[in-house]
Amino acid sequence: MTTINVTEIGAGRRANLTVDAKPGGGAILTLDVTEPAQPEPPAPPFRLGMEGPNGQPTRDIVAQYAPRYMRDFGAKINGESLPSLTDHGTGKLADMPLTCIPHVSWKTDVMRLGPWLDGLTRPVYLTWYHEPMGDVSPATYRNTASKITTILAGHPNAHLVLGHGPIITRYWLDEGKGDPMDWWYPGANIYGIDWYEPNTSYKGAPALRAALDKVRTALPGVRVLVPEYGLFPGAGRADAIERDVQWFRAEGIEAVAYWNSYTTKKVNGVDVIDRDYRITWGTPESMTWNQLNQS
Repeated sequence: MTTINVTEIGAGRRANLTVDAKPGGGAILTLDVTEPAQPEPPAPPFRLGMEGPNGQPTRDIVAQYAPRYMRDFGAKINGESLPSLTDHGTGKLADMPLTCIPHVSWKTDVMRLGPWLDGLTRPVYLTWYHEPMGDVSPATYRNTASKITTILAGHPNAHLVLGHGPIITRYWLDEGKGDPMDWWYPGANIYGIDWYEPNTSYKGAPALRAALDKVRTALPGVRVLVPEYGLFPGAGRADAIERDVQWFRAEGIEAVAYWNSYTTKKVNGVDVIDRDYRITWGTPESMTWNQLNQS
């Protein structure tokens, strides 16, 4: 028996050719090819972003903060009560530069995704029905959202979808004692946790720990994002932001968007500002955010 070693046959492959002569003539040739070890895929870059109302507030955020990640909550069309996918080239999708990755969500028919993907020309994250708790049952959510996986499987623009999965609140996962698997569906590959600190105690991002650990225990290795993050204004907010963002980085959070906006409540039938998380340009908070975004 004769063995011939071929040390390199391209792309790091190695081969051994074995010739086993048989009595009376003839031989059996065996070729063993060893593939090179594949390196671990690189970790996704940390994307720091910011979220604001549509229109001029978003354009100001883009000009001032150069966000690399931003939410798009869809648009109500044809008198529908729930938002559908934003048309390409309109709204926030028109205002975000290509360096900013939109995280697009919608709450209407999930099957609208297929035609929408036909016109997709930029990388995006996707979420059907963010924060579904109380609006959609877990079983309905899983069954409906799983259709995203099916749609992507046969679509030529699927490579532009960096990830898709649910977005749930920190409170629901922690104090609400919710099960993160309620919203997890086959094919999902990201998990979003929205987190706000609506007072000036500034406990810090480790207040997210219980919810984060719950998700990572249930789904080892899952990529986690914080699509909405906001701190109530007060003394020391800039320092708190710096601590939180450094913690997000250390924990391997893939993307974070500061909620540079507010929430409203009804008073005598009129919407009034309830909690205002906005950062004013030129304040220590805005300078801190920009420095963190450039680091």
